[in-house]
Amino acid sequence: MKKQNIYLVLYIPLLLFSDLNIDKISSVLSAMRLNGNPVIFYSENRRFFNRLKVKKSDSVQEANVIIFPNKKHKNKIAIVDSYSKLKSNHNSIGAIYIKKGRTQIIFIDERIKAKGIKLYYKYNKYIIKEHYLNNFYF
Repeated sequence: MKKQNIYLVLYIPLLLFSDLNIDKISSVLSAMRLNGNPVIFYSENRRFFNRLKVKKSDSVQEANVIIFPNKKHKNKIAIVDSYSKLKSNHNSIGAIYIKKGRTQIIFIDERIKAKGIKLYYKYNKYIIKEHYLNNFYF
């Protein structure tokens, strides 16, 4: 029993410090434009989605981009929750995930251009070319 308490005490700080940086994510996502209009987002992860300061939709049909989609929404433009999903899901334009305790945001240049999405130039540091997804570069 004491051994479990020690693990719990060590584990709780890890959870507290490994949360996504909502302000950083909100600023990047709110800077996205589709045909000159703000992108409308949807997510089934309500705990995360309610904290974002972006233009939101309550339905998948009205949304332009789905954040962290499940498998039934694979035909919509998506932002996934891991680097590996970004590599395998070619309908995804980017990924938001945690690596080494930091929020990582990546968009694929060719994919966002193909979907007609633009990002303000000050957020170009989050955009990479598709060929960088290759394991050779990481």
